[in-house]
Amino acid sequence: MGCECRTHGRGKRDLIAMGSGLGATRRNALVVALIATAGCAASIRPLPPLPGPTPVSSPSGGTASVPADATDVAYFDANPLMVPVEGVPPSSVPDSFNEPRDDGRTHRASDILVPMGTRVVAAEAGTIMRLSHNALGGTTIYMTDDSGRFIFYYAHLEKYADGLTAQEHVLQGDLLGYVGMTGNAPVPHLHFQVMRRDPGRRDYWNSPAVDVTTFFTLTGRVRASDER
Repeated sequence: MGCECRTHGRGKRDLIAMGSGLGATRRNALVVALIATAGCAASIRPLPPLPGPTPVSSPSGGTASVPADATDVAYFDANPLMVPVEGVPPSSVPDSFNEPRDDGRTHRASDILVPMGTRVVAAEAGTIMRLSHNALGGTTIYMTDDSGRFIFYYAHLEKYADGLTAQEHVLQGDLLGYVGMTGNAPVPHLHFQVMRRDPGRRDYWNSPAVDVTTFFTLTGRVRASDER
């Protein structure tokens, strides 16, 4: 344990002589007891604390990401993903998922550049989780699909569709809001991000993002019965 004990030479000889007539076990015990009585100043250092869990983060900064897996592919095969901006075909969605952003962040989303006020629609059927405002995203929507596997994040909206509320169930193509440039948007566009949801995670807004650029198969279109 790192104890360093020193005695003078005479002290050592006295201890040995005192124990010479004793058995080895008793002699050793006596020596230990006498050394402790003599005031051995043991220097015992406590063990360092065990390291805590390593935080999960994106090595390139910004939102963490996970690659699309077989279950994701099967989901989007069964539930074709609509471009969430009216009139935009899948071929017009740029691949901006891994583009760098300010402060060492990585985008982890699709930026769809269209004129101010273009209508934003639900990419899938699901439930509105939260309507909120923040410095980066501006006016935003968080919603989850009906299976609960994904979270869809819409940011930089000019405003919400009339009557849109949290906990409301919407269908694919339902009107959600209008493209704007709130938050840190330099030009009008929709920032659209898909995150894989962990049901046990409270901070769902920090869930890892999935690149869905190649999964868009439907052109954005407002449902005929949902002209608000």
